[in-house]
Amino acid sequence: MGLVKQIFWDVYERFNLLSLDVVSGACAGMYFFAEMMRIPLSWYYYLLLAMAVWTIYTFDHLLDARKVSTVALSKRHRFHQQHFKQLALVLVLTGIAGALLSFHFLTFARIMAAGTILFFLIVGAMVGMRLGNKKSAIAKELLIAAFYVAGIILAPAVQLDFGFISDNWLYYVPAYFILAWFNLVYLSYLDGALDRAEGHHSIMTVMGKRKTRNLLGGLSVIGLIYGLFLFFHLSSYFHRFTLIWALMMLVHVLFFMERPVNITETRRRLELSFSVPLLLLIL
Repeated sequence: MGLVKQIFWDVYERFNLLSLDVVSGACAGMYFFAEMMRIPLSWYYYLLLAMAVWTIYTFDHLLDARKVSTVALSKRHRFHQQHFKQLALVLVLTGIAGALLSFHFLTFARIMAAGTILFFLIVGAMVGMRLGNKKSAIAKELLIAAFYVAGIILAPAVQLDFGFISDNWLYYVPAYFILAWFNLVYLSYLDGALDRAEGHHSIMTVMGKRKTRNLLGGLSVIGLIYGLFLFFHLSSYFHRFTLIWALMMLVHVLFFMERPVNITETRRRLELSFSVPLLLLIL
């Protein structure tokens, strides 16, 4: 049994280092909004989102790995250093395949245009933040959270008939933004010492530990209050969606309050928590 457990965690470690858990969470988030809006999405929307998210995250990690002149301290950056050429090649091939599949499947011009614009905005923002001064790093987590939410709601929102569907789904846009921003700020908080040692700038290295922790405390309170608002304000149809979101938010808040020692394990569990919306497949 111990051997099976060890094999599972070894496989999952690669899954995590390759950001595939982030990809799973993004697809789960899109399913969350599509199910809420009652928009049936074909399988290729999830494939294209998965390819786009993996491309963006891997591009970001490769840039970080390239910036470190010595052997990286963090396991993720060290992994991308060791496999830089292979990952760069797969990144290019995935980007090309994603573009070709988009032209093949996305015959709807509006979603094609919106997706392309969003993709280049994200890449441009990533490059721009690296060229800017270190204070621009404060906006990194905020922008990534906003782009993340925009990416997962894009496909269902573009196909939504606003004349016939309730707009209550919009209440979950700020909810998901709060969750995504909290996740990114908290991971930056946990990785503060490593980022500082490797020369990376983040909200933690710029604002400092106390201010970052205060921000996380504020987001915790706002998130929990907003969850109660969703339960009492929206009809019973939305309760399962509120429950799913509240569960993800609560997991983050509890980890933040407990101050875990094992940062790697915490990161894995938090990133995996974004796949919780897949429970909607059985609820």
